[in-house]
Amino acid sequence: MNAMLRSCRQSFLYLLALLAFAWVSGEGFQWLLRWRAERLLSDVRSLTVNRSGWTDAQQMMKKWGQWSVPTASCTAESCTYQINLIQSLLPVLGGTPEKGAINWLPKMVGHLGLRSAAARAGFTVQRGVVTEKWFGEQVTVPVQDWDLSVGFVPYLSVSSHASAKFHDHLRDPDQVFANRLVRIYPHGMNASFAPDEDPSEQSLLLDYRFDCITQIRPCRDVAEILPEGWRTFQEEQHPPNTR
Repeated sequence: MNAMLRSCRQSFLYLLALLAFAWVSGEGFQWLLRWRAERLLSDVRSLTVNRSGWTDAQQMMKKWGQWSVPTASCTAESCTYQINLIQSLLPVLGGTPEKGAINWLPKMVGHLGLRSAAARAGFTVQRGVVTEKWFGEQVTVPVQDWDLSVGFVPYLSVSSHASAKFHDHLRDPDQVFANRLVRIYPHGMNASFAPDEDPSEQSLLLDYRFDCITQIRPCRDVAEILPEGWRTFQEEQHPPNTR
């Protein structure tokens, strides 16, 4: 009996040590991701569509090349560049999106504030001028909120996109705002805007909150990541009589 109790106690202490190690290392990596994401966002905001040039793009490429997505060709004449900052938990800690999965350990880890997350950004250069830029943030939805019947891990995914061709793609005569548009989809939100949108509004549509990456309490709503995007969407759905 004593041997059995000793074995159970050792197993319990081992599990606690494992969880403590996972929490400390996981939190460290999440804060590192947040730190990088904040700096990446700052660099994206420094680019101005239709004004920033190839030299500005090269500075970002030099700084973030380690996290870039390989492309076949990238020159001043034509270049689309993407940067991915990703922090993923091990599958045993992150959870399995399979029907019938119990995921007790991922649920426990989630209560400790650990989650997979990512920040992504990029730009397009055409004939030496930046014509597009974008930024996005993703965090996993708490395991207990997963719909295991769909077979994939759901993320809260929010992105902002500034494009010189904004008006070419939007031809809705009932559009509430002339130079910006927000779309909502399950667990996601996309805010797009034209370069001639008011600078203060552009800044707000890139005013990302990164607490969802590092805080203990999990985020469950895209409004927690980009509040201005959610406010714009609400105004699009319920516009005042006059503007």
